[in-house]
Amino acid sequence: MSVVRSGLSSAAIASAAGDRARIVRGLDPAWPGAAALGPAVTVRAHRGDNLAVHLAVARAAAGSVVVVGTDGEHEVAFAGDLVVRAAARQGVAGIVIDGPIRDRAEIADMRFPVFHRGTSPRGPTKRFPGEVQVPIELGGVLVSPGDLVCVDDDGLVVVHAVDTAAVLEEARALEAREHSFRTRVEAGESTLRIFGIPDPQRDD
Repeated sequence: MSVVRSGLSSAAIASAAGDRARIVRGLDPAWPGAAALGPAVTVRAHRGDNLAVHLAVARAAAGSVVVVGTDGEHEVAFAGDLVVRAAARQGVAGIVIDGPIRDRAEIADMRFPVFHRGTSPRGPTKRFPGEVQVPIELGGVLVSPGDLVCVDDDGLVVVHAVDTAAVLEEARALEAREHSFRTRVEAGESTLRIFGIPDPQRDD
C-alpha cells in the first residue's frame, strides 16, 4: 500500500488516532521541514552493520518509509548520502533510523526526508543481512511491517496497519477543520470563541 502525504502532519495523525497512536520522540530531522508519511518497511540491522538497510531500500515499494532498528548502536552511522540517494531513486518516502547517520549536509541538500539520532563519521560494515520486514522496536515503540508511519519536525507517530484507513480519513477531516480555524483567527476571531471556551472575566 502506498500512502500519498497530502499535507497530513504528525499532529493531525496523532490527534485523529487518539489511543491508537504510538509516539516516538527525540528523532532529529536531517533538515528542518522534513516530513514523510507511508507504510513501514521495517529493518532490524545487525549492530554496527547496515547491509539490511541496503536490502530494505532495494526492496521497498514507492511511497513506503524505511524504519531501522539498530540494536542500540550509537557510534556507527547506518546511512549516508549513497543509500539515501538510492532510496530517493526507488521512490521511498523517507528513512527513519534509531541511530546515527553521516553526510548530513549532503542529505539536507537532497531534501530527502531522513530522521535519525545523532551523527557519526564512523561507517558501518556490510557483512550481516539482519532482518527485513519483521517487527522492530523504535525508541521503545513496536513497529510492524505495513504500520502507518508519519514523521516530521514534531515527532513520529505509528498507527497499526488495520487502523490506517480510518485514521487517515479522520486526519483529513481534522486538517480541514484546522484550516477553517486558521482562517477565522486571521480574520480576528478569538480562539476562545472558536473553541467555545467561556471567559470568566466577561459576562457576554
